[in-house]
Amino acid sequence: MIEKIDLITLLQLKNVGNKTILRIYDHIKNRRLINLEFQDYITILREKLGKIYSKIEIEKAMLKSEKILEECYLEDIKIHSFLDCNYPDRFNKINYDKPVIFYSLGNYKIMTGGYNLGVIGSRKVSRENYKRGFEYSKDAVKLGINIISGLAKGCDTAGHRGAISVSNWNYVGKTLAVLPSGIKNIHPVQNSYLGNKIIENNGCLISEKTPFEKPKKHDYIQRDRLQAGLSEGVFIIQSGTKSGTVHTANYALKYSKKIFCLGINNKNKGMELNRELIIKNKAYKINSKEEFIKVVTRERDENNETNY
Repeated sequence: MIEKIDLITLLQLKNVGNKTILRIYDHIKNRRLINLEFQDYITILREKLGKIYSKIEIEKAMLKSEKILEECYLEDIKIHSFLDCNYPDRFNKINYDKPVIFYSLGNYKIMTGGYNLGVIGSRKVSRENYKRGFEYSKDAVKLGINIISGLAKGCDTAGHRGAISVSNWNYVGKTLAVLPSGIKNIHPVQNSYLGNKIIENNGCLISEKTPFEKPKKHDYIQRDRLQAGLSEGVFIIQSGTKSGTVHTANYALKYSKKIFCLGINNKNKGMELNRELIIKNKAYKINSKEEFIKVVTRERDENNETNY
């Protein structure tokens, strides 16, 4: 059966991504051939998809994957495969959008239990809305809710900082950051300290990128899909229609996740996405902290009943 190192090697080959590997696996599984090994995948890539790789290309990919394994071992980073028995069911539910391989540091159990709320929004956020994002996330953690965000400036930072401000570890809720870069190469660099604080507070960092890899432009969009996939609901603090938050909102809608939007002063500049989603009845309007607490408490309880 194919191993994690084989999957990592396949991902180092040109024009081989998650969907290619998942389709090959489904092809194999449907024919009850799941015990096939790495070389069999290379053969299928050639025969079924017309992807031909030289011996040198394959050897280079193998060397890269061995280096990645060494980095993960030295940095205490866990490698997750879609074939793991404890692979997050939340990812399984997003079908071909799920990651074949991803990496985590810290409390990865956040991905598999409890109620997860994505807290997202623009990097440019008003002082009032930043404070609301901080306070609302803090209250959510006190309710045992996990905060999922992307460790970007602005709204993401408010969500993570609000979550880790709860010093009493008796509260169940934690925070998890989905990164567009490698776990050991946090972007933006200014939030490296926050990333460390998340780990110190029993939270988690995850990424599809190898530990020291820099982010490319499309990696931010790919990160957004994982944020939506890991969350039962998504709370948008503040966003315009040209923000990357639009991608997360679209993925949330695609995955049938509930969207909650801060509705206070939503006619102000920078709140265009909030206003649009509310007007189109694609999001629930949140007008106060009391309403936020009431809504997320109900959602948490309904989720717990469903999974009981």
